[in-house]
Amino acid sequence: MDTSTTRAFAILAPVPENHLITGLDAIAQQLDATPPQTPPVVAYGSDAFEVFGKADQLRQQAPVEIYFYASHAKEQPLNHQVTWRATYIGHVHSRRGRYPGSALHRPVSTQNDAPTWAIFWRIQDLEKLDTPIPIANFRALEKKTNLTARFIPEGPMLVALPVKA
Repeated sequence: MDTSTTRAFAILAPVPENHLITGLDAIAQQLDATPPQTPPVVAYGSDAFEVFGKADQLRQQAPVEIYFYASHAKEQPLNHQVTWRATYIGHVHSRRGRYPGSALHRPVSTQNDAPTWAIFWRIQDLEKLDTPIPIANFRALEKKTNLTARFIPEGPMLVALPVKA
C-alpha cells in the first residue's frame, strides 16, 4: 500500500465543531488504552457513500488530505474558513447504522447521533490549523472556478488541493 498522500484531490467536509474537538479526546483515549491503539483513528458517520466511494476509487489506497469546515461553531467569520485538517484513510459500511469498529474511534459527542449512518469514514492526524484557510481557496473537483467566500458546505465534497492565500 502506498503511504504517500495523494496530490490528485482532497476532501472538504462540514463537521460540527464539538465533534472535531471531541475527536481529539478520542485520539488521546486510544493512545492511553492498554495496549495503545496506534495509529489512532477517528470515525465520523455519513450518508454520503457516493462521495466517499468516489474518493476511495480515485485515491487507489493512498491517504487523502481532508479539510474541515467546523459547522455549528460558536464564532463564524463573515467569509467562511476551513479550520481543521486530517488524513482520510478510508470508509467502512455501517452495521445496522452503527459503527462496526472500536467505540474508542467515535468522538463522545457523537453518541447521541441518530444511528442511521450508511458509512463511517475514518481519519488520522486530526489537528486544528494554526492559520485558517479561506473557503474561497478551494475548488470543487472538475470545476473551473473556486468556491465563493460565503459558500457553506452542506456535505462532504471532493476538491482540488487548496490554493495558498
